[in-house]
Amino acid sequence: MNFPRDQKWIEIDLSAVAQNTAWAASRLDGASLMAVVKADAYGHGAVAVSRVALKAGASRLGVRDLSEAAELRKAGIKAPIQLLFPILPEQAPQAVSLGVEVSVDDAAQARALNAAAGGRRVQVHVDVDSGLGRWGVQPRALTALMAALGRLRHVRVAGLSTHIGYIPGKNAVEAEEKLTAFLKLSALHKRKDRALIVRAANSSVFMDFPHHRFDMACVGNLLYGINPSGRAAPLKNPWSFQARILSVREIRKGQSIGYASEYLAPRRMRVATLPVGYADGLTMEPAERLIGFGAGFEYWGTRHGVRLPFVGRCGIAHVLLDVTDAPDAKPGDAVALPVRRTAARHLTRIYL
Repeated sequence: MNFPRDQKWIEIDLSAVAQNTAWAASRLDGASLMAVVKADAYGHGAVAVSRVALKAGASRLGVRDLSEAAELRKAGIKAPIQLLFPILPEQAPQAVSLGVEVSVDDAAQARALNAAAGGRRVQVHVDVDSGLGRWGVQPRALTALMAALGRLRHVRVAGLSTHIGYIPGKNAVEAEEKLTAFLKLSALHKRKDRALIVRAANSSVFMDFPHHRFDMACVGNLLYGINPSGRAAPLKNPWSFQARILSVREIRKGQSIGYASEYLAPRRMRVATLPVGYADGLTMEPAERLIGFGAGFEYWGTRHGVRLPFVGRCGIAHVLLDVTDAPDAKPGDAVALPVRRTAARHLTRIYL
């Protein structure tokens, strides 16, 4: 494969996405899988990832908003697309024209969809607020909202969903309580409509609460090789951010370099400059697993399996690396760096 001579680029292994998707789908025991491709598939490329995920076992796609749905439809993707965020009532005509399924949490959104339907049947999923506080109907108001939606001729409630705000290692007991409460709440409505799709499992819940995967899992992180849980999973990393060394300099012991001259070389060093900074997502928290957290947060890149620690502060468009342990490192060599994936969407992608 011919790699670019760009100074920085992203390599994406779509076969890894396919394997991760297939593994997640195989664990669902009859439930279905929604592949979350919001934020341009976490920076991996929504169109390319969507096609791979649908072939590998996903039955539908989850996006953030109408612009993301429009991109997939323009690319010819006809699979069900579900908006994970609610819409504003004035966006109802576009939602109908795109043929997407819409998350709603009040009757005004549904009435707007009903008015814009033009004789079509619009599928909606009612989102319940389980304490995250971002949107969603309060549990005590769900029955009244379901009744109001049931009176709309062109709206069909296809599902119930919630997001419990679970973080592995932080609030497992609370998460179990919220999932159990949602199970009881949704069961009341499931008895009235057996086709109702009940969903609460994102990647974290999928891993740590397998008994609460309900009718559908809404998985993002796992597809991209990111395991938020302490439980093992045979995931493959599809992502690699690469940047080329621009220069290499010899630094004497005790020499100060970097912003504010705050870094003093503890020994004679070779320091390389890379054209990557926080504008590209470098050193943005939360960090990738390639980043080590020690005293003062230590970051590094890798070249041929050798860790190359960062030196001094990361700039907006450059960073310095200690390449003393890579004596043959020279300008033009590629170094793999940990970046926040969604922040690097402006860079060239190479699909493997």
